[in-house]
Amino acid sequence: MTTLIQRPLRGSRISSFYPVKSLPSLSSLDSAFQLQEYISLLIRLDVHDVDAIVSIPGSGRSSFNSDKSSESLSGEKEQNEPGTEGAEGGIADEKEKMEAKVTVDEPCWIYEQLRRLAQDLSHPLITMLQQECTRSTCPEMKAGEWLYLCVAHGNDGAMEQCCAIDYILHTIDSATALLNSPRAFPSRLQIPQTSHRHFSSLARRLGRIFAHAYFHHREAFEQAEAESSLYARFLALTSKFELVPQEFL
Repeated sequence: MTTLIQRPLRGSRISSFYPVKSLPSLSSLDSAFQLQEYISLLIRLDVHDVDAIVSIPGSGRSSFNSDKSSESLSGEKEQNEPGTEGAEGGIADEKEKMEAKVTVDEPCWIYEQLRRLAQDLSHPLITMLQQECTRSTCPEMKAGEWLYLCVAHGNDGAMEQCCAIDYILHTIDSATALLNSPRAFPSRLQIPQTSHRHFSSLARRLGRIFAHAYFHHREAFEQAEAESSLYARFLALTSKFELVPQEFL
C-alpha cells in the first residue's frame, strides 16, 4: 500500500497545507530523515496535541490517528456494502503490523524533538520578543529573580553579562551549532552514549528563553503559546524524558 505524503508545491496556499489530511505510519515514510518528517506531520496535524507530538511512535499515545481511523471505519460499517468489513479490518491490521516493525531509538527521538524546538522558537515567540525586548528595556537576561550570564562573549568558557535579546539569539545559535556539530552528534541515526549529556544542557538553556518571556513579556508569551503551544510541548518533552529538574523550570 502506497502512502501519499502531502508536500508544499509552488504557489500553494497555507490553508491547503495545514493541517495534514491524515497521519501516515512512520514505516511508510521513505525518507533519510524519517523521524524529522514524522514530527513535522504530527505538528501539522494538531500543534496543540503536545502529548501526541512528544510520544515515541508505537508507545500508544502517538498512534491516536490510526485509532481514530479505526473508529471511523467501524462507525461506517453499517452503511457499507456486505463483505467490506473484512477488507477494512485488514487495512487496520496492516497499519498496526507496519508500526510494530518500527523501533524508534529514544535518544534519536529526543535529539529530533530538541532540534525542532530550537527551530520553532524563532516564530512566533522570538519574533514577538524582538519587537519589545530591547537592550534598553531588558539590559540583563533575567527570569524573575534569576540572572543568567552568556558564554558567547567570554574566553575559554568564561561567562559575561548580556542583554536579554542578545542572550536569546546567542542561545539559539549555540544550540543550533551544537545540534549540527559532527563531533557532538556524528549521526542522526544513532546517537553515541557520550552525546546524551548534551540533551539536558540544551533543554535547560532553551527553557530560559521561555522563562524570560513568561516573567517579563507575559502578553507576548501568552499570545505565542495560544498559537503554537510550544512551551506546553517543551514541558511535556522534558517531563517525559526527565531532561530538566523541576526546580529549573
